[in-house]
Amino acid sequence: NYLIVGIDSAANLPGSDPVRIGRDVTLHSDTIMILRIDPASERAALLSLPRDLFVPIPGTGTSRRINVAIEQGGAPLLIRTIGENFGIPINHYVQVDFASFRGLVEAIDGVPVYIPRPARDATVGLDFPDVGCRMLDPDEALSYVRSRHYQELINDRWVTDPRSDLGRIARQQDFIRRALSRAIDRGARNPGTLDQLIDVGLSGVTVDNQLTAGDIFDLGRKFRSFNPDSLLTYSVSGTPDTVNGAAILRLDE
Repeated sequence: NYLIVGIDSAANLPGSDPVRIGRDVTLHSDTIMILRIDPASERAALLSLPRDLFVPIPGTGTSRRINVAIEQGGAPLLIRTIGENFGIPINHYVQVDFASFRGLVEAIDGVPVYIPRPARDATVGLDFPDVGCRMLDPDEALSYVRSRHYQELINDRWVTDPRSDLGRIARQQDFIRRALSRAIDRGARNPGTLDQLIDVGLSGVTVDNQLTAGDIFDLGRKFRSFNPDSLLTYSVSGTPDTVNGAAILRLDE
């Protein structure tokens, strides 16, 4: 089980980068996913946890949104929170910030995504005026997977995706499938190319000290014939609510 956390951090971006505007230095977990892999059967499953999921935070005596755990106690507290609330043991930890996400997309020369309607989200700088297949560059890909206020032009009206974070999760999971397919198209089934992609990825991604480049290479070799369309995807559901004026999701047990 790999815990994959996308953090809301622009710390490694240039000072002039517009993504840095108005951001503080507090560590926020914007995206939380658990990837379970079984090399023997070449099966892989991805579970997404909404960032606003309202759960007990171990050791605090209170319930908060799950993305608060990493802010209060780093990766160890988030891992403990997932273990105590869902009974899922975490074996490895992978942390991706804005800069490293861009680097991964750049390493595979963009990711093609189908845009069915004109779309926008001013909060993250997303602007897709044209429909059809669009090769997302690193900047566009970052805004696409971050968008929580995704709007589409339907019958000459801008309509906001009512699913909010759950809609974003669906787009993120689809993006991951497409990114895997793109990596394969760029030669990831070739050991030499796979090694290069891993080197690029690990140059900006934070991993636990038990996970080595050799481990990831062996995993990639074992999954050489993996079909990205067979990636199983799941999401924890919840009921929207508010606590002290803050939007939350109460876990649908």
